[in-house]
Amino acid sequence: MIALSAGDPRIDAFHRGIYQDEFADQSEPVERWHAALRGERAYELSIQLALDGERILGGICFERYPRTGCGLLTYVVVAPEARGQGLGKQLQTAALDALRGAPLVLGELNDPRVTTLEPTEAAWTRLRRNQRSGAGVIEMRYVQPALGDGLPRDRQLLLMVFPPFPSPIDGARLRAFIDELYQATEGGPPDPEIVISDLVGVVEL
Repeated sequence: MIALSAGDPRIDAFHRGIYQDEFADQSEPVERWHAALRGERAYELSIQLALDGERILGGICFERYPRTGCGLLTYVVVAPEARGQGLGKQLQTAALDALRGAPLVLGELNDPRVTTLEPTEAAWTRLRRNQRSGAGVIEMRYVQPALGDGLPRDRQLLLMVFPPFPSPIDGARLRAFIDELYQATEGGPPDPEIVISDLVGVVEL
């Protein structure tokens, strides 16, 4: 795995290549990646790539939020020709290792019960794969903040938590993270549909 630094031309190659192919409907502007890697955003962004020479086989993006210390896995993508060989799991494991010690490490997935962004079975397959690795679905309504100016919030996602994690989760800690996430991305309060109880369950769908 190669960790990218600010100014690396492979940032743009990854974004316009296999990232855009996979996340065309949910893509984050590459300018935000550059700004975060330069330390100009209110969170720490990491981008790691798996390469074959100069060819990008896969990549993962993840963030650490300084006020709460929580981590967030945002994107995992593997090139079609490299799928089925465990590369996605290797990328995710490397990210989780880098975030070791965070009070919560969270991730966003298309909710297979409601998503229109991909085939339902593909969303279930991804969810089940994460659940087999020990991740759980947080019992709350989740709305992803807008990823750029003029872009809509994503209401078709669920929020997962990766091991080790407490169950139930302290709602105050989770609220603090969601507040920090929205402040860092949009500069304002969370979506009003997000309501977090004092104790939040973790389930398997």
